[in-house]
Amino acid sequence: MKFSEIKHKIKNLGEFKSLEEIKKAGLRIVRNTKTGDYWLIEEEFLKPVIKSPRECKTILIKPEDLKYKVLMVHKSKEELKGKKVLDYIEWGEKQGFHKRPTCKSRKWWWSLEEPKISLNILPMFERERKYAFLNWSKKVLIDATLYWVYLKENFLSEYKYRELALNCLLNSTYRYLLEEINARPPEGGGGGPIQVKVIDYERFYIPKDFGFLKKITEISKSSIALKIRENYENLLGIPEEDLNELIINLSRISIRPIKSIFTELGFDPNKPIREQEPNPLPDRKALDDIVFDALGLTEEERKEVYWAVAELVQNRLKKAKSV
Repeated sequence: MKFSEIKHKIKNLGEFKSLEEIKKAGLRIVRNTKTGDYWLIEEEFLKPVIKSPRECKTILIKPEDLKYKVLMVHKSKEELKGKKVLDYIEWGEKQGFHKRPTCKSRKWWWSLEEPKISLNILPMFERERKYAFLNWSKKVLIDATLYWVYLKENFLSEYKYRELALNCLLNSTYRYLLEEINARPPEGGGGGPIQVKVIDYERFYIPKDFGFLKKITEISKSSIALKIRENYENLLGIPEEDLNELIINLSRISIRPIKSIFTELGFDPNKPIREQEPNPLPDRKALDDIVFDALGLTEEERKEVYWAVAELVQNRLKKAKSV
């Protein structure tokens, strides 16, 4: 939209006459999505936020691609004198926002708490795209349908790039298998996506027991479940050379578009999965192979992982269409 088309809608435009002047002053034109009004707000107080995972086309989050911003102001009115953001805060008070319970309890009603930002982000819902986002800039915030992922102290504690190594594991097809067999339909019904809560992630990534592996045996006659149980701790002891290779593979897979799981694994979703030979994308296979090596999976067992994941996704999508 052109500046001339929205100029009259900017509530605190002041003496600015062009977009160039606004940018030079370190300001950004922000639209209130509820009222449709526009405001000038200092860039320093705006942080990109992921409202929907669909905004992210790649595993590596690109802040410039995100549509929404959240206001993060940790200064008093006295400190904000002369700032455009103060106009917006005072407008909010006229609307009575400062009287709302959640706002009223804060030191400054407009000041949201800063979250502990992590490098890795996991979704609450997934359909046929599988991903663990990489928040490399650590400048991006998330909405309620995504989770921050924090490292346990003992996870690869001696490895310099352990957060990146974790992202590799979270983007492996091994993770997708655990997710598909343990996740639930979304609350309130609805077909297609799966819902994974924090307790679910903890249960099968940091298992106190391996009861969930029974489900793998139910869908597969192979020895995958036994191998995972026997070799699970090997994922915490992958040699540094292999970890470095994982990260090299991640550098490739994280910058290209996220494909559907069927494309990632080389299946036609319109045909019976087990009548097809898995043909994973090269970068996908390279990443998976290091994880599969740590778990001690044979070539046939690796194929079984691919078949099982694709079949589980295909079945739930078919079920959604039939409802």
